[in-house]
Amino acid sequence: MSNPARVALIGAGAFGARYLETLQSLPGVELCWVCDLDEARLDLAKGKLPSIAVTQDFREACEDPAVDAVIVVTPEGAHREIAVAALERGKHVIVEKPLATTQEDGAAMLEASRKAGRLLMTGFLLRFDYRYARLKQRLDRIGQVRSIYAYRNFDRKLFELYSRTHSFIENAIHDIDLILWYVPSRVTRAHGFCRNTMGRENPDVNWGVLEFENGAIATLQTTWLFPPPKEDLPQWNTGMQLMGDSGVVEVAYDQTGFRENTAAGGLMLLDHTAWATAHGEPRGAFGAMLRHYLACIRGEAKYEGATPEEAIESMRIACLLVDSARE
Repeated sequence: MSNPARVALIGAGAFGARYLETLQSLPGVELCWVCDLDEARLDLAKGKLPSIAVTQDFREACEDPAVDAVIVVTPEGAHREIAVAALERGKHVIVEKPLATTQEDGAAMLEASRKAGRLLMTGFLLRFDYRYARLKQRLDRIGQVRSIYAYRNFDRKLFELYSRTHSFIENAIHDIDLILWYVPSRVTRAHGFCRNTMGRENPDVNWGVLEFENGAIATLQTTWLFPPPKEDLPQWNTGMQLMGDSGVVEVAYDQTGFRENTAAGGLMLLDHTAWATAHGEPRGAFGAMLRHYLACIRGEAKYEGATPEEAIESMRIACLLVDSARE
């Protein structure tokens, strides 16, 4: 392509490194900046891609007139400042989920996007997972949705990092987004039930119940109680079931995937379709999401991801669950 999208990556931690690796393998994009407060991470990024510019000040990358888009992969509480700064300088923006940790921050980011006329995307990659997308396409076969059960459970070791943000906002936000995508009705009441068994900043056992105007009920479960895996490979127990007047559809991540059972590692799930890469090409939902976003900002596709308004509605519901649990 004669005019590749020029991208700045803000945040070079574990997930930022995933973005860096994926962007390098996608056509029609040029990664020109990497920003992080950690100099060692910048050195690592520079070693992988010597042509990029690196900085500890995100404003330097945002102010580069050659940059078309900024990807924000920082801790959740820093999303607003960086995204608003980039949007005000005329950049398109991808923000890793959640969009923000408060509705006020989300509203400020939406306003900046509207004023700038730039695309603000939240990284809800499950909309680009073929299983959840196919579920959406076949919903009309089950009639009106009456009952939803979503579960998202991980191992204890991961909670050492992700306990920094409440799991309804950090983790269950994926399922909230999907449920709102599937159910054409507004959530009227949210009930949260949480337990803190590890003594960390936020609870590790979280259940939520959502009531919709049309009478549908959704139950959300997100916990961090699985034992740590022997190898450094996240083990997921996630899925969703929707029941309607005429049938049932469901996705069960760890029942239809690629498994390995070895003497060294035991039983492990290997089918990480979110980040699946084969023959050097990112084929999972993560790669599909980025390819779609880049095509949109190049004017080659109509945007099909979650809108900022939808991301803010997911945030509203997550905050309702947090408030309910605390009360």
